[in-house]
Amino acid sequence: MTESNHHVAWADRIGINKQWARDIEACSDSYGTRTYHHMVRRFKNNIPNINEGPDLHDMIDEYEQELFNNEYEQLLTQWMTNNPQEAENESYILQKEDEIRMHLNEKLYRFIIQLLEDHGFGFYKSKIDEMTDKMI
Repeated sequence: MTESNHHVAWADRIGINKQWARDIEACSDSYGTRTYHHMVRRFKNNIPNINEGPDLHDMIDEYEQELFNNEYEQLLTQWMTNNPQEAENESYILQKEDEIRMHLNEKLYRFIIQLLEDHGFGFYKSKIDEMTDKMI
């Protein structure tokens, strides 16, 4: 039986996995704050379309469009319908909009993480001697 170990995917060779790790940590650290939105955006913008591979950035853009165009409007409209008195107060509306954006950014972040995992940009099994041979 050949011994195998876990190695980071090809992307780590150009440092992108390290950047993604920093982005994930920044998202985690900023969760629940006003900067969370910016950290999720930074993470998203650090994900390219892969040459001769999946168009990751385009997939994320499509999902984001759906979230922030359709779901945002649905959630805000539903809240305004269910809370007509608060919906007349600008500060309540702004607060609700912030809550909705936070919720949608959480969904976007989870989508990005799952997308990377689904396309093999996490860890994979390989034979250690094959990897060593390729690096020589």
